[in-house]
Amino acid sequence: MRRTTSYRRSIDIAAPPSALFAFHLDTRNAPLISPDAAKFLGVDGQFPVEVGSRVTLRVRQPPIPFTQTWKIRIAEIEHDRRVVDVAEKSPFAFWRHEHRFAPLPGGGTRMTDDVTYALPLGPVGRMADRLVGRRQLERMFSERQAKTKALFEGPAAPQK
Repeated sequence: MRRTTSYRRSIDIAAPPSALFAFHLDTRNAPLISPDAAKFLGVDGQFPVEVGSRVTLRVRQPPIPFTQTWKIRIAEIEHDRRVVDVAEKSPFAFWRHEHRFAPLPGGGTRMTDDVTYALPLGPVGRMADRLVGRRQLERMFSERQAKTKALFEGPAAPQK
């Protein structure tokens, strides 16, 4: 039985849920919000995505010295609320990423990334996750969310 780990991170963005939702339906936007070190070599699919859509991403991301291919399937969509993608092929043994967009009382959106994942190699992968993987994941989502906030609010916006 595969053991999974969960990770969740949220950020408040001064933009309506519908705008963030639409942005995330076009996976070609991934390079705009990915860490600077990630070099996208291709994003293939049909956009905007819908339930059942498949997208192939080819990315080179240090410290991995070779191009990684991600094949993801859009598993669920709830209009203006969430998009769920599941990796059919990736460096992970399991990857499920839920993007949630909740309206805030005074306007704006709380955007939440909720990830469930497992590294390959069983106990060795779990140890690697505890030693370095979790920190890399936290850095990646921190940067992704900060870039999304800056994109929707402008570069002078305060980062949380």
